Amino acid sequence: MSSRFSATRLSPRAIACAAASLLALASPAALADEGMWTFDSPPLAAIQQQHGVALSARWLQQLQKAAVNFSGASASFVSAQGLVLTNHHVARGCIARLSTPERDLDGHGFLARTQAEELRCPGTVLKVLQSSDDVSDSLRLATSAVADDDATRNQARKRVIAKLEHDCQQSTRLHCQVVALYGGARYALYRYKEWDDVRLVFAPDAQAANFGGDDDNFVYPRFALDFALARVYENGKPAKPTGVLKLAAKPLAEGDLVFVAGHPGSTDRLRTLAQLRFARDVDYPRTLARLEAQQALLHAYAGRSPEAARQAADAIAGVENRLKAKRGEYAALRDPEVMARKEADETRLRTAWTQRKLPGDPWALVEASVARHAERFDELTATEYTYGSLLSLAGLLVDLAQQRPLPEDQRLAAWRDSELVQNERRLRAKAPFYPELETVRLAWALGEAKKVLGDSHPFVTAALGSDTPEAAAQRLVRGTQLADPAVREALMRGGEAAIRASADPLVVLARTLAPQKLALAHFKEEALDTPAEKAAAMIGQARYAMGGANLPPDATGTLRLSYGTVKGYSERGVRTPWKTTWAGLLDRADSFDNRMPFTLSTPAATARAKLNPRTALNFVSTADIIGGNSGSPVVNANGELVGLIFDGNLASLGGRYLYRDEAARAVAVHIDAILQALETVYGAPQLAKEMRGGR
Repeated sequence: MSSRFSATRLSPRAIACAAASLLALASPAALADEGMWTFDSPPLAAIQQQHGVALSARWLQQLQKAAVNFSGASASFVSAQGLVLTNHHVARGCIARLSTPERDLDGHGFLARTQAEELRCPGTVLKVLQSSDDVSDSLRLATSAVADDDATRNQARKRVIAKLEHDCQQSTRLHCQVVALYGGARYALYRYKEWDDVRLVFAPDAQAANFGGDDDNFVYPRFALDFALARVYENGKPAKPTGVLKLAAKPLAEGDLVFVAGHPGSTDRLRTLAQLRFARDVDYPRTLARLEAQQALLHAYAGRSPEAARQAADAIAGVENRLKAKRGEYAALRDPEVMARKEADETRLRTAWTQRKLPGDPWALVEASVARHAERFDELTATEYTYGSLLSLAGLLVDLAQQRPLPEDQRLAAWRDSELVQNERRLRAKAPFYPELETVRLAWALGEAKKVLGDSHPFVTAALGSDTPEAAAQRLVRGTQLADPAVREALMRGGEAAIRASADPLVVLARTLAPQKLALAHFKEEALDTPAEKAAAMIGQARYAMGGANLPPDATGTLRLSYGTVKGYSERGVRTPWKTTWAGLLDRADSFDNRMPFTLSTPAATARAKLNPRTALNFVSTADIIGGNSGSPVVNANGELVGLIFDGNLASLGGRYLYRDEAARAVAVHIDAILQALETVYGAPQLAKEMRGGR
């Protein structure tokens, strides 16, 4: 779809001429400890000026090589034998897939006393960033050389990205990914080493890892042992990582400078007012309503029996975590102070743009894209398949058969070669499926589509025919064989012919819905994403000209460095300490009469007399984090491990849109708590010894 607004690329000379005016008129650079910085452009001068600490290239390289992407979240290498530390809730997908009614690893925990007892995590992939290059010029040349319509520009961009990733893959044998930064003002080519042989080593019981449940989620003080250990294998033997974190040599104290290396998912701090208002007025209210309905549905299912509760536990945890996070983000957008600051920033930048007579109007381009999105928001969301469901796997199989034969520049962005392998792994992963739970969730999804889109919408008529949502779900789940990985593998290998020949009811449904889903995907890429990215690149070039390396890019799920101070806070007249202790955990359980969700876990209760009550359990800092940072290592100025990020407090949830450190805090498990838990609570001193550098 073409646009009447020109997407003229700012020349280097135009950027240079505009920079002085933009610097004078636009918003200030990063505040205090704000920012999720790329490792190739860390704020070294600011850190030294603010905290008196000079970071070396070796310090950064060692931390980069130790920082692990754990299936989209974060982790770190903590031993020379490939031992990886992350959160229990990050590893929970693996834990759930390995659990059975007879062996509930989530409820009871898991400990491999020898490497032979370690359990392989189905479908889990870990990766570490090895190096990166700026490839901005290649992308700019490609898109500026084509006609100014969205579909052609989208195809040109995908063609260049595919070639860059393919050539990188061939020359390095690493996993290569092109990442857009500053809304497309910069592009970087990232090279990752990957491991797909990941084995669970240790996980505490869920009650200890998630003490306080949803009541304490995004709350501080916290008292959670939210950690787990896995091991990476290479060629059947424990991997030998090139970066390993050592444990801190001295105790952590309030006021200490700490650093967080992780993979924050996404922030929207550089979004325009039109996009923020759309999120506030359209996206969040409707998304929250859907999540609340799913929460109620899952709890009703869990109430059927203890086994139903076990089956639904992982899904409930995911929905409730997302629900609470979305509520916090929504509150930030409804905060007049936040929106006033965003409006003032945008006004200054737009004024500078106008005064310098820069070409085009990127804000109008965004407004047009947002208007189109609002018109079709319900259709786009109501036709989504529930992530991880059997129907979503059927959709992946159909999409794979359609997209894989196409040249990369003609595929959807989610199916370029660098992403195709990840989707194939999802399809191959062995995971338990529970027919009754699948039926309940599918019936809800089909009923929601019927309610939102109406009886006559083509998606609804194709999905339901003359059935009710409940009857359709029962028929589809009862007849499918897609829970068997071997069936999915055969369909993958068979390609389009196998998909066309399949009589599996879920494959038939996904095949029937595919033309509508494909049309919506192209609409999203070409009519929504491409013009929005085009405008973001124009604005991003101006912002980058203002601040350059002094301006942090929005989070993109890639490796970032954050920093902050270990520091308590006061909120509404209540002073909160920087750390909690085992004594606090015991008191909280006792004060609630040991009732759920504040029940002391059985291992902790058994070991109660042996615990040092003064040992730190959790702590907070001003480090700038967001979802995806879960599992990130927290290190001191010497690069030594002091903790493990697992949450933020309620005040931190507005960090998607604005960094404020008055009360917002990142919450971490203290390394001393992890060691005491291994040695005293769970009988795993050998793992504590391995983390300390022993064998």
